[in-house]
Amino acid sequence: MSTEAIDQLIHAIANISHVERPCLENLLVIKKLEIAKEPADQEHHEALSKITMWESELHSLNSWTLQWAVMKVTCSLQAEKDRAQEGLKKANALAAETEKKVQEEKDKIHEVEIKNEKYSVDYRSLQKYREDVSVLLDSALTGTFPSVQALNESIEQIKKNSVEKFEKISKLEKVKELLKGADFALLEAILELRQSSVKEHLMGEGKVYFPQVAYDCLTQAREEYPELPGFKSPTEYVNEADNTGAYYSPMQKYLWDVRRRLTELIAWCDNEALIHLTQETELQVELGAKIDEYNFERRRIIKEGLN
Repeated sequence: MSTEAIDQLIHAIANISHVERPCLENLLVIKKLEIAKEPADQEHHEALSKITMWESELHSLNSWTLQWAVMKVTCSLQAEKDRAQEGLKKANALAAETEKKVQEEKDKIHEVEIKNEKYSVDYRSLQKYREDVSVLLDSALTGTFPSVQALNESIEQIKKNSVEKFEKISKLEKVKELLKGADFALLEAILELRQSSVKEHLMGEGKVYFPQVAYDCLTQAREEYPELPGFKSPTEYVNEADNTGAYYSPMQKYLWDVRRRLTELIAWCDNEALIHLTQETELQVELGAKIDEYNFERRRIIKEGLN
């Protein structure tokens, strides 16, 4: 049979196979940058939440309530309004600052994406050439050959290892989303407690309020990934202002501290995922090279008339 089409594809593969590693490594860099951007996203979300918190506090101070009347009589109302206005000002400044950070991280990602565009086009062509030549060789080569069989077994083993890595990465992504769900529920609970002291008062001093949604997310995360580290519940209450001047009750501060622990767990998931992603990148490069070796060997057998 004529091997002209096979030869052309083999030649095309040899000419652009060098793009595989830089393309995949750039994709890994993009993933790392996306992970590095997440803390900035969280800071920005927190800043926006604090704007809402201060706006709600100002609204309460401007509304007629028994507390308002008491504060009016004791002349502390204006001082509280001034404090809330200052807190809102700081929260708005923080939101602008964190938004700038988010954009800076986006720009870094975009820069690598632009850099990788040409590699990505060539890499897609490389994958297509490999598929096409594999189809031609599958139909052209008959019989069993030890060298071909050994290479095929190596390919299957690499694919198996790759699937295992993807499963780990997928689980870690799911766990991370569950932790984020718990974190969001805690932030919502903090805002709810600040807007109304009734719930804290009804629960009594020294009690801990923990949202059911957050509890369920954490429970599911540990079921999904038993290797997830544990963390000790916060025990010490430090009465200090946050970066907008807001003070929190012990119950609210407890939830803030738990959120910090969740941030550490999310970072742990990211580190674990990056280890697997780095290994997966190497597996993909190894797989591509092994597929080429497999196809080159099959072509050699055909060319030498051993088929």
